[in-house]
Amino acid sequence: MIASAAKPTSLVFLFAVAFSVSAGAQAPAPNTTEWENEALKLRLFYPSDLTKADTEQVMQDGHLALFGISGASDPKLAEATNCLRPILLLEHFQSPSTLNAKVEPGSGDSTRVATTPSVSSTILLAELDINCLTPEQQKSTTLLNGMAEVITKVPGMKSIVQPSTYTIGWQKVHMTAAQGQPQSSPTDPQLSGQRPLYTMGISTNWNSHLLVWYFSSNDIDTLNSITKTTVRFGRDQAASLYPLTIGNATPQP
Repeated sequence: MIASAAKPTSLVFLFAVAFSVSAGAQAPAPNTTEWENEALKLRLFYPSDLTKADTEQVMQDGHLALFGISGASDPKLAEATNCLRPILLLEHFQSPSTLNAKVEPGSGDSTRVATTPSVSSTILLAELDINCLTPEQQKSTTLLNGMAEVITKVPGMKSIVQPSTYTIGWQKVHMTAAQGQPQSSPTDPQLSGQRPLYTMGISTNWNSHLLVWYFSSNDIDTLNSITKTTVRFGRDQAASLYPLTIGNATPQP
């Protein structure tokens, strides 16, 4: 589903400095499930190991809890997520029975069992409620970009790319990505030994609907897989939401 690539120690994007991706039309990949919203005239084809979940799971006190973190304890995050309304939530959690386990030497003659942490992933599609915005916010020229870039406002998450704009067919979208360990507040300590979360936000204005996709996984290869979810805007051909591959990175300051 994704092109094979070496594991880089720094972020690698296969694009020119003047970033411009045009996601070419393609047939939906095998092992995908179709979702359609007739009101939006939008169709998605996502990996079949993801299952639909109740969108109420991502709401806390009227705010979108992005990656499990509510904006209630962080004013910047609260302002950014207050008017986002979830439309679709897809998630996958690996069963403990499928975890890889191996016996490794311990101290002396002892041994220990090492396990690979469970891999999880989610896709959240949300719409910005224009009527919820203040008159000043509605006039903002960075509103659409900010919807994708909200992932960098989650405490504990740091940007790992330069935000970029590209097209899916004729549809212009805005993308950014981040990684880290989400915290309930900026003062919470980072948990040592915990796998980082890799995230991507993609926003677009489709038929006067301000939409945003939030992808997340604790495994970089899985993130690269779910961002290949294909979308069909109206009668356009289906194409990947993000056709390129990203690697592990050192978060940008």
